[in-house]
Amino acid sequence: MALKLIAKQLEKLYQEIPEECGFSAGPLEDDMLHWEASILGPEDSPYHGGRFWLRIDFTADYPFRPPKIIFLTKVFHPNVEPDGKICIDFLQDEWKPSYTIGYLLMAICSLLLHPHPDNPAHQEAANMYLSDPEKFKQTAEEWTKLHAPLDV
Repeated sequence: MALKLIAKQLEKLYQEIPEECGFSAGPLEDDMLHWEASILGPEDSPYHGGRFWLRIDFTADYPFRPPKIIFLTKVFHPNVEPDGKICIDFLQDEWKPSYTIGYLLMAICSLLLHPHPDNPAHQEAANMYLSDPEKFKQTAEEWTKLHAPLDV
């Protein structure tokens, strides 16, 4: 069931997400359970001007269990661990089988705009976001320029 659903979602993916989100996603080679995706840093965020690569690994029991999604690109963000793991409720205990791949990519893009520092995965980033927003913005912008250049 998982492979059939994933293939169906892949067909509809580019209709589901607005073009201005600047994303790409698809299976690695012919393996529908393992994908690579990229999203552009949203405007009005310190990630603007960067392209962020993600790895999406589905399990055989998708959509009843969430896929594992990690940032392959280093990103300074309260909800992203240094190893790239995204810690947010919609990928864990708040998972719903109705979430599509397109929804997840848009939600991750939204997370770049609106971090959740109250439940951080990266404590230093969360503390800086709360106590010194300007320094957080500067650090996130520097990491974006260094690790997520668009021309790569």
